[in-house]
Amino acid sequence: MSEPLDDPLAALRREYLAEVPARLEELRRDIEDFRGGQEEALASLKVRFHRLAGSGGSYGFPEISAIAREMEQWIATRPAAAEAGRLDEAVARLARVSQQPQTPHLAAPAEGPGLKWRALLIVSPGPEREQLIPALQAAGYEVTLGHRLDDPAALPPGEQPHLVVISTGPGEGDPSAIASSWTNGRSTRPRAVVLIETLRAVAKLRAIAAGVDAVILAERMLDDLPRYARTLVRIGPPPSRVLLVDPDAERAAEVAGCLEEASIRVVRSQLAKSVPELLDREAPDLLLLGTGLPDAEGPAVAAMVRQDPRFNLLPIVFLGPAVVPDQMETLRAGADDFLAFPTAPELILQTVISRAERGRRLREALHRDDLTGLLNHATLMAQLEYAVEHSRRHGGDVAFVVFDLDRFTEVNERFGQAVGDQVLLHVATVFRSNVRASDVIGRYGGEEFGMILRGGGSEGASVLAAKLRRVLGEQAATTVEGLIIPLHVSVGWAAFPGDGNTAGELVHGAGRALRKEKSEKM
Repeated sequence: MSEPLDDPLAALRREYLAEVPARLEELRRDIEDFRGGQEEALASLKVRFHRLAGSGGSYGFPEISAIAREMEQWIATRPAAAEAGRLDEAVARLARVSQQPQTPHLAAPAEGPGLKWRALLIVSPGPEREQLIPALQAAGYEVTLGHRLDDPAALPPGEQPHLVVISTGPGEGDPSAIASSWTNGRSTRPRAVVLIETLRAVAKLRAIAAGVDAVILAERMLDDLPRYARTLVRIGPPPSRVLLVDPDAERAAEVAGCLEEASIRVVRSQLAKSVPELLDREAPDLLLLGTGLPDAEGPAVAAMVRQDPRFNLLPIVFLGPAVVPDQMETLRAGADDFLAFPTAPELILQTVISRAERGRRLREALHRDDLTGLLNHATLMAQLEYAVEHSRRHGGDVAFVVFDLDRFTEVNERFGQAVGDQVLLHVATVFRSNVRASDVIGRYGGEEFGMILRGGGSEGASVLAAKLRRVLGEQAATTVEGLIIPLHVSVGWAAFPGDGNTAGELVHGAGRALRKEKSEKM
């Protein structure tokens, strides 16, 4: 079958390799500073190797990650300047590796006789957790307990988990923030990260950017999670939900049964006209389309989905008889694969899992800010466009809020970029942990963060601004070097429709309000 997603993935990897020489030059400058006795250079080197280790793994270059991770761990031993030659050797190795042809792949745990898969539970104490431990052990896992504040990078390579399960209680923040710490900047990310959805709904787009592989309802945890874990070992990380649109009741029942056995929630419909509403409401990881829909041609539905920027990367797999012209037409319309029926249940499951995982990784790479794990600028602006259009059509308020860290440039100049990055990570975590699941949050640029408040106008923006000012004031950033940096922000906002009728007008309005507040502080 053709691989429509291969070109974007290959382009991302080529761009990554093209940027490696610049990253290596930054390392060389820091090494010279380290030789010269500049104390902050060692901390900067550690951060740079940490990022390189994580980005190499994310883009599928394990040799780059292995070298960078080795040096990150060595730097943690606080070597003397006289040992800088080891850093030179590492940079030379990275340069050689980045110039060699490589076969990118997603990291997977090694397998061998007697090897146990490892599961880490970041779950509040209670009877459900106590029941979950033996259930995962029965599925073949070694189970350990973690804490939401644990540093994933502190775990030795031999103790890194294959499966991380996260559930937060009241006052414990957004589980996506915890997930992001496990998926952002690691050379060997967990094979799967699963969120347990409790009373607080999981923000779907936030979870995508955080690298979450599945969301399981709390009331289904004891049934679904062990099945998920077994499927992970056998085939790979199954998606949370699949949208199946097929008028053939017998075929749909066979496919749904196969997927549900692997703990995949299947949302079913027989009509093409239901697709836009179901995509919007369910946010599935993959769309299965049967041929011969009664109210539309299947390829036309696929083309319609591809035209929506929110779903143009959603994997689409067709189901139907092995008729070559039909198969070719669906692929031309934007389908990723075609499952010819009848076919083996294992092939159905493997195709869905592989395609869904590839789609999640690609969407994560395109939506995520590399440093903070929040939505990036482009995705934030696209979501604002969508929110304004939705409010125009269906009514309701929407506000755009911009937060700017005061005197952040002084932090970078005084302590270095490595400390500045730690401050930005801290602010991102605080913001993400103190907003509603329905609010959209991203890195607007530099030291600026942007938020979209659905169903909240100027009054809601004012309340949010006051809350986050207070929380940041109470939670100063503490760096790994032990520095305590107080935080203050300037805020500007604009609301639809009072302050503007388009996303662009809201952006300009919020910017004007932000500049006005900053000028009043001077």
